[in-house]
Amino acid sequence: MNTPIRSGWQQSDSEHDHNESCIADIGLTEAEIDGLNWAPRGGFQQMPYSGKGFECYGPRYKCYGRPEVIETLLQVCAEWAEKFPNGPRIGIGNISLSGGGPMPPHSSHQRGLDVDLAPVASTADEIPLKWWEPKYSRQRTQLLVDLIRNNFNIGVKTILFNDPDITGVVSWPGHDNHLHVSFLPSGVGSVDFSSDRNGYLRLVVPPMKGARVRKLQEDLVQIGFDLAVDSIFGENTEEAVRNFQSDRELDVDGIVGPITEAKLAQVIRETASRGIRSSSLSLQVLIDQNKSIPFDNINSSLLVDDEGLCREIQVILKSLNLLTVIDGLYGPKTREALRLFKASRQLGGGDVLGSITAKALLEARPGTGILSNWQGGDKKAAIQAIIQEAYRLRITNKSQIAYILATVQHETNDSFQPVKEGYYLGEPKAENYRQTLRYYPYYGRGYVQLTWRDNYQEYSDLLELDLVNNPDLVMRPDISVFILIDGMKRGVFTGVSLDDYISVQQVDFFNARRIVNGLDQAQLIASYAQKWEVNLA
Repeated sequence: MNTPIRSGWQQSDSEHDHNESCIADIGLTEAEIDGLNWAPRGGFQQMPYSGKGFECYGPRYKCYGRPEVIETLLQVCAEWAEKFPNGPRIGIGNISLSGGGPMPPHSSHQRGLDVDLAPVASTADEIPLKWWEPKYSRQRTQLLVDLIRNNFNIGVKTILFNDPDITGVVSWPGHDNHLHVSFLPSGVGSVDFSSDRNGYLRLVVPPMKGARVRKLQEDLVQIGFDLAVDSIFGENTEEAVRNFQSDRELDVDGIVGPITEAKLAQVIRETASRGIRSSSLSLQVLIDQNKSIPFDNINSSLLVDDEGLCREIQVILKSLNLLTVIDGLYGPKTREALRLFKASRQLGGGDVLGSITAKALLEARPGTGILSNWQGGDKKAAIQAIIQEAYRLRITNKSQIAYILATVQHETNDSFQPVKEGYYLGEPKAENYRQTLRYYPYYGRGYVQLTWRDNYQEYSDLLELDLVNNPDLVMRPDISVFILIDGMKRGVFTGVSLDDYISVQQVDFFNARRIVNGLDQAQLIASYAQKWEVNLA
């Protein structure tokens, strides 16, 4: 065995240059551990200094863990070495003291279940890294996270790390330069349902996770579903699967077996080979030519043949919450949504799309052709423009307007100017960072960070502007302010809207953050909203 090269991790006994200690509420409580009658802390083992695929950079007296944790680390590192025989090795930092208990400056690392790991470099270098630095490898670090979460020994309660584009981790202050893995003891949180094994994909506890789930989510997003790609088969993924099965007239059970997988693959192939065909028809043409189209037959009709017209109609139906998917493919869901639309407007004529129905659809389309005249200005002018746009789009609840302003304050770092994702890094570092994003060039832009191609496509259709081929149009103040207000009002970004958290009956500024980005900085933005609410009163 070759003598290991002295790594750059071990620059000092300084908790790999931590600037903040971990105060996250992770791991099991003392009562939980004692209640399960596991071995006492004294049974801890010391992680070897180095071995196949790893080297410890933490102080040796802080490298003790439960036997199952040490075994799992050795297994993960061995798998890593097979993938990267020439390095870099995994850097292992603090675990616990030999007898457990408090280990300042950490609040955790007391029970032999918490492990600090170094982010991975894109080279063979073994050096301290932060997730935005040039040598950091997002792809390799994602692989490390996947290996940990898909191990067959013990469950994983959480992994803390601040790279927003790594799936399977949770952001927490002080975790820019290391991953904090919190394992579960043997017998808790079994990972028997890891989706990297053969079998159906379905909603179970603990949830399935891994490469197959990620591929499923990517395929669903590709055909028009609004879904986070996080490699975890949760409730949102199950709902998307059920909607897909319903759209394609399959048995609706939320389980991805061979039939659903085959149908999804077929739709992906058809979409890729066909693309978006040029449209000879539009709702306005139907009005101008007084033309009527029967829409009862989902196998043969003009709506089947003309994806452009079908997509135009789907955009409107989705904005009215009558449809969940915009894919340009005419099927039973779109037909039923058209029927419901006609019934809600008391339009006769049966399953026929005529000029009267076309006109009603166009009148129901929010925002089309009526962008504001806002061309930009200083902070004071921008605040007034946002308030005016809210009123223009029929938002009159002062608490909702306060939360919109608080969101812009946070997303733009109080500049109240449209920004691009990563702007705080400065150029050219920001653009270099953006080019590493898996959704590039559809990265965050505007007063609120509009991301992903499907969202750019939705607003292209809604505003009749080509934001897909010209994504920087989102930086235009009139477009940016419209997307901000309309997206938060209709729940475009995450599926939940202002009305879900802020109304006459309730004001939940904390959970309102879910409208845009989970609970990221939720408390901070809630405090901004409270101040805006006072100012607007």
